[in-house]
Amino acid sequence: MKITVIVADASPLITLAVADALDILLLPEVKVIIPDMVNFEVTRHINKQGAREIQEWIGLHQFKEVFLGSTETFNEFVIIHELNPSVKSRNRGEMAAVEILQMEINNGVDAAILLFEDSDIKKANFIARLPDNVLVMSTSTFLDGLQKMNLIASSDEILKKAVKIRGDDILNREIIPMSNVEDLEESWTSSFCLDQNNRIFDN
Repeated sequence: MKITVIVADASPLITLAVADALDILLLPEVKVIIPDMVNFEVTRHINKQGAREIQEWIGLHQFKEVFLGSTETFNEFVIIHELNPSVKSRNRGEMAAVEILQMEINNGVDAAILLFEDSDIKKANFIARLPDNVLVMSTSTFLDGLQKMNLIASSDEILKKAVKIRGDDILNREIIPMSNVEDLEESWTSSFCLDQNNRIFDN
């Protein structure tokens, strides 16, 4: 079973943007999908920390390594937002991520990663909606894996750059396998389709 897709929630994007390390998402050389709802959440206020960096990064890599995933969650939000501009987007990014993951698995993707930091994503009602063949992991766990694969020099050095702004919660190591990927929980780093010439990202 190989992981061929990474879906990013809003918080990991902000953390990596603050650390000037968004490019690490490209190192495993698999498709990176940002749900349209998540894209809206992280770029709607362009002067917020990391927003401009994320917007520019997506623009630079879109349709090559990075893709915006279309969801019904976002389409519904747009309609509601037009009627009430003050409506909150809370939890909709995670709902959109579920949609994207389900579509990818239904279309034949072997396994995927969902990157998260928000503790709400661990709630039972959210986990229950996720498809099989998904590894849910924190940004720090993902970075640890890249370090293990010699794709980055140090996960801690990247995280340290974001702690002042993002807080200590980004240091939490979390990994939650869905029912069909228990075998990947300990060995997910070996499941990527990697080029033999591994590149060190030394930020």
